[in-house]
Amino acid sequence: MTEEMMMEMQQQLQQLLDKQEMTEVMYKFARALDRVDGKLMKSTYWEDAIEEHQDPIFPDLFFYNDNAHAFVEPAMEGFRALKTTQHRISNPLIEIDGDTATAECYVWAYHVHEENGVDKEGILGGRHHFRFERRDGVWKIKHRSTVFNWNQNQDATAIWAESYSDKYRGKRDKNDDSYNYLKHQ
Repeated sequence: MTEEMMMEMQQQLQQLLDKQEMTEVMYKFARALDRVDGKLMKSTYWEDAIEEHQDPIFPDLFFYNDNAHAFVEPAMEGFRALKTTQHRISNPLIEIDGDTATAECYVWAYHVHEENGVDKEGILGGRHHFRFERRDGVWKIKHRSTVFNWNQNQDATAIWAESYSDKYRGKRDKNDDSYNYLKHQ
């Protein structure tokens, strides 16, 4: 193998590692929302990053276009008001240009809230768009914008058996069992 081929392979390998790091930032962002973990959410953004989106189900409650770190506490407050959430990230496409990158991923978000004593499900499908920057060898979000393609709202249909152990029910904070496995996330 020539030196040129080795250099090209090293560049390709570095791109794969960079894309994996950015993908994990996307996953950590979703985890931060579902575990209502503001510290983790802040760790995904640069301090001068911009967060931009409006929720189609709660447009007045969740509308923002400003500093991402300042967004974290109001976001955590809003997510604490929900009974449960789950965000799924998929189909990440990432384009790298030196120490900057752009990306798109699909997001599927499930929320349960209460209205007049009745649990309601809000289910949303859309895409996150990212601008990433690498600083001192670390990739973080510089700008995130979300567009929604669809949403669905209905009475919740979940049934939890009375004998279902609380040990196996997901928690929305650091009491969640996942923190026994993922200590630094």
